[in-house]
Amino acid sequence: MRNELVYTSAGSPIRLGREIGRGGEGVVYEVEGRAEQVAKLYLQPVDSQKIAKLQTMVSKRTDALARLSAWPSDILLKAPKGRVTGLLMKKITGFRAIHELYTPKSRLQEFPRANWPFLVHVAANVARAFALVHSYGVVIGDVNHGNILVNGAGITALIDCDSYQVINNGQKFICEVGVSAYTPPELQGKSLSSIVRTENHDNFGLALLVFHLLFMGRHPFAGRFLGVGEMPVERAIREYRFAFSTNSKAVQMASPPNSIQLADLPSTFARYFEQAFSPAAATAARPDAQQWLNALESLAKELAQCSRTSSHHYYKQLASCPWCRIEKDSALTLFLQLDWPSVDSNFNLTAVCSQITSIPNPGTAPPLATR
Repeated sequence: MRNELVYTSAGSPIRLGREIGRGGEGVVYEVEGRAEQVAKLYLQPVDSQKIAKLQTMVSKRTDALARLSAWPSDILLKAPKGRVTGLLMKKITGFRAIHELYTPKSRLQEFPRANWPFLVHVAANVARAFALVHSYGVVIGDVNHGNILVNGAGITALIDCDSYQVINNGQKFICEVGVSAYTPPELQGKSLSSIVRTENHDNFGLALLVFHLLFMGRHPFAGRFLGVGEMPVERAIREYRFAFSTNSKAVQMASPPNSIQLADLPSTFARYFEQAFSPAAATAARPDAQQWLNALESLAKELAQCSRTSSHHYYKQLASCPWCRIEKDSALTLFLQLDWPSVDSNFNLTAVCSQITSIPNPGTAPPLATR
């Protein structure tokens, strides 16, 4: 238990509770008496640039941003009118990092009821979140698998918002960090501490997240290199080697075995992924969040249920179920076959429990026979 006092910008005392999270930049604590909020305290002294950024983010907070993210709601001071030591933000509970959903092994454990329509639904919600953030002139910058969360209903939430790039009266507070596997080709290997990000940079990360969700956690630049030597993901990104491209000879990559292909999706998706991951995207425009949202909402209406395996759903224009093929060839289970009753069925949990508890106690077990 931290049991330490910090203060809001108005001088109101905030008592810190137990630690609930820790990262390279700061520590997150519960706030006593404020179950819906948490406090993030920075490990290093906060400089004037960071203070100005946090104050800008607090001033730009809206109800819409607050609903979908842990957007800063106030700065926290070490003492009344003292130095800035952290920020106050909404507590997000009941959510897991999005990679626990799109990775098949963890999905079967953490989201056992999730099927492909659910993944399409979550991808659409991710696109909605990006579209909303961009509508305020804000750039996420550090798009990665850890700062986007999802719950059992498919609702998404954004965290680590204090790293976002915001602009106030022409002053640009940039995002100085990034994860290499989500960084667009034109920024690979560059110092991010002085680069002004754009929505087009975010759109690379968005396309990658959509790909992860639809392709069972596959990375679009992780495949079999047809040339000589190794091809790490970062190098493949830098060299625009989209492993699932229809132009495999040009990029010298082949997609991994037991994967769905671009041909298993509506042609819009093939076009969008090729566009997002092509060399032209650095200077032209990648598909934006609204375009992805429109495509995903359309796909959700074009799904068919497999006649052999009810947990399989796929694009209805295909001649056969791709998941049946993949599961047969790989001996893996991608979606659990759960015939649990739905919430609106006639299943009565109370009645079933009553029947179970009404079974008479059989009494003490007889002694085991001995020789």
